Amino acid sequence: MNKQFIAALSLALSSGSPHAIEVIAPKELQTSAIHISDPDQYIKTLREVAFIVDLTASHDDLLALKVRQSDLKLKDGRSFSAFGVHKKAGLVIIGGGEISHISIANIIGQNAQVLFYGKDNEIISPRAKDLAVFDADFKRLDFSYSPLETSGSLEIPITIALDTSGSMAKHMEMVTSATQAFMRALPDFSNCHLLTFGTAIQRISPLNAKSCPSLAYLLNASPKADGATALFKAIDMGFSLAPPRKEQDFPNIVVVVTDGVNTMNYKGTLSSLRALKKSSNSKLFVFWAGSYDQTHLQGLADAELISTQNLKTELKSFFKSLGVSLSGLQTLHIGK
Repeated sequence: MNKQFIAALSLALSSGSPHAIEVIAPKELQTSAIHISDPDQYIKTLREVAFIVDLTASHDDLLALKVRQSDLKLKDGRSFSAFGVHKKAGLVIIGGGEISHISIANIIGQNAQVLFYGKDNEIISPRAKDLAVFDADFKRLDFSYSPLETSGSLEIPITIALDTSGSMAKHMEMVTSATQAFMRALPDFSNCHLLTFGTAIQRISPLNAKSCPSLAYLLNASPKADGATALFKAIDMGFSLAPPRKEQDFPNIVVVVTDGVNTMNYKGTLSSLRALKKSSNSKLFVFWAGSYDQTHLQGLADAELISTQNLKTELKSFFKSLGVSLSGLQTLHIGK
């Protein structure tokens, strides 16, 4: 036992004081709250997702080809392991370290909203030193980056279309619950339209899109399932509900949950749907509630997930991939 402690206790006992004994521990025995500083707190994984959600504003084109053939380097001289390009903005972002894929969703002023993927489809917030930014002529640009920071001016337009045809009756409660949880988990800067489609299209959300979490109550009860499947009309409306397009806008996200082929007459074609998708700057993500042939949409969707074993688990995985991706967007401020 510490000698100072023994001395203090002996003095108190010998003083003959009638008051309660007060034991004061010496300074070296006192404790305080432990504060742990984690230098990697901003390099954390945002969770693994089932598939990569590519929100990039342009796919492989001439600029992307130039990047692939270039000798661009990170600031410390390392080679890049992934890159993303935004054709209209003439912007190139390269990444190294743990980054395996980069998707530039949009540019607002000098702010770029970006998704970073690591191994096994993990959405990550990388270190600033693992990033570099260039213009279309490969001139290095200054940038500032705070991991997990998202611009307050960002708005994500989303249309969710649920199949309520007769064949979906056995799935409706499960689909409704999963969709509601998805909407609640989305960031406040996501604005939703909510549709159901059977023989006809029903808009169950207000005319003007509102924050997705604020509209989740609309699915407190499951919609009634009956009728045919107006799948193509639902996709058409999802594309048509995109807000007025501006240069470099965030893509209009259309999410469809269905279990079958289109069975209603549609005045357009898959080709006209592709044209509408392009003109509205839309991205289409489809969940098939059953093992159905993906060729039905002939590549119209940007990503499709087919339930083959456990509908509940696979539907949650689908929504998780979308939700984590949209909430995992990060902001780079580009100094041009």
